[in-house]
Amino acid sequence: MGTTSRGAWSEGSDGDSCVYRERLWPSPVVVLVALGLATLVGVAYGGAYGAGLGWLVGGALAAALLVLLIVTSPLIRVDNRVIRAGRARLPLQVVGGVTGLTTAEMQHQRRHIDPRCYLMLRAWSTRTGALITVEDARDPHPQWLISTRHPDHFVAAVTSARESARATHLP
Repeated sequence: MGTTSRGAWSEGSDGDSCVYRERLWPSPVVVLVALGLATLVGVAYGGAYGAGLGWLVGGALAAALLVLLIVTSPLIRVDNRVIRAGRARLPLQVVGGVTGLTTAEMQHQRRHIDPRCYLMLRAWSTRTGALITVEDARDPHPQWLISTRHPDHFVAAVTSARESARATHLP
């Protein structure tokens, strides 16, 4: 995993050993709101076209909304080569620093961050996060601001993975 046929690591692929993994599932409140919306639509269709169609439409909409919430829940992963936030990957070699953010700090960063920064925010999942500084002049994103439920664990994992990657001279 993460190597080409010649054995060299290729950009855009994950490393071999995962040190941190978190999926940002929707909160129970978001799931209840989605189910409530499906119920309201089902009742409306049931009142207009009959109970059978109401149950069918409500059930189908509930299933579709739950699938949508699951599919759009991003993965945060730190391994021995990259930080992955959703589909984006950031090689550890260009990570300048990483800071865990409390709810108040996250709100401040969201309001005052450089518009060029990469954002992966899920306020419906968590209000805490991390700010990652990128030290690559070619990268269009000088920082990453991402949501995470466990900012301290995330920062520790990135710090540990960076030290490990430098010690073993991984690209």
